[in-house]
Amino acid sequence: MQRRLSGGPQWLGLLAISLLVAGCASTPESDERERAESAREADALVATLDDPALDGVFVVPGVDFSGYNSLRVPALNLDQWRPAGRELPLKDLNSNDRQFFRQTYTETLVHTLVMRGDYALAIDPGPSVLEVQGQLRQAIQAPEEGANAPRGTIVMLLTLDLYDSVSGDLVATMTSRQPIDRSLNERNSPLTAMQVQRAFLEWMAWFREELDALRQ
Repeated sequence: MQRRLSGGPQWLGLLAISLLVAGCASTPESDERERAESAREADALVATLDDPALDGVFVVPGVDFSGYNSLRVPALNLDQWRPAGRELPLKDLNSNDRQFFRQTYTETLVHTLVMRGDYALAIDPGPSVLEVQGQLRQAIQAPEEGANAPRGTIVMLLTLDLYDSVSGDLVATMTSRQPIDRSLNERNSPLTAMQVQRAFLEWMAWFREELDALRQ
């Protein structure tokens, strides 16, 4: 499913909500106001992650993807793993967790898109290079009636922003959600390595399919 970035400013605004919290001088009144704003932003972020319309590809009109055959892959962004003002069941990530998430992200991307052919891994920017900037978030899912996942299921959202590595222009945004098996995450238990690896393998298979379609 593809949508144009120019046609979705409301979606882009919602997706950016968690990036809007800025530091400022603190007073009792401002602290209370910031807590209220933080709670509203967290609620909006959860509602956004719950929207099935997020699953898709948002493409800048007029971009020719046929010339892109290499990928530059910075480390996975985990800064928004725990949204402001919202206590989520999955634990905070310590340094080992972060390393594992980032390593799994990079390894599955390279395995699925580079080792299986058609794409090369690039270190430096170039005219045929897409820079893939990935970000991972979590939320509580409150799905629409009739959805397969029960209310309260944990969901992870992977966002892949694709940039022309020379100009720095955003050319596409890809988003996909992965629900986490509730039975394996009761009582605030952490994600298992198998769950993380399975999620990234599914994400990268989807990423390759969508990117192949854009390049045709």
